[in-house]
Amino acid sequence: MVDISEAMEGEFVGVDMVKASLSKKMIVLDPGSYEEADYGKEKVRRLTIGVNLDGKLKRYRPNKESLDNLKQLGKDTISWVGKVIEAKVEKRSGREAVIAFVGVQQ
Repeated sequence: MVDISEAMEGEFVGVDMVKASLSKKMIVLDPGSYEEADYGKEKVRRLTIGVNLDGKLKRYRPNKESLDNLKQLGKDTISWVGKVIEAKVEKRSGREAVIAFVGVQQ
């Protein structure tokens, strides 16, 4: 028997995935790249990095607040590779969002 739950999650780290995570920790696997993403009617370039979340290989697009938190790892994302970042789900502008943190958070 094969559980299809993981296959239905999608390739990107999202709110539901972080809520279900036991560790809430992501290991950065690569320095990432900028990719075009559709937001409503506009296309934007977003940093997209590969991460390991609870043994699952996923892609993560940090939002502006997360990038501000992650900049303490270094300006060049190559220095992020191998680092552990904490993912939390918090309310922003009336909706839930994944926010990344470095170090221990309360």
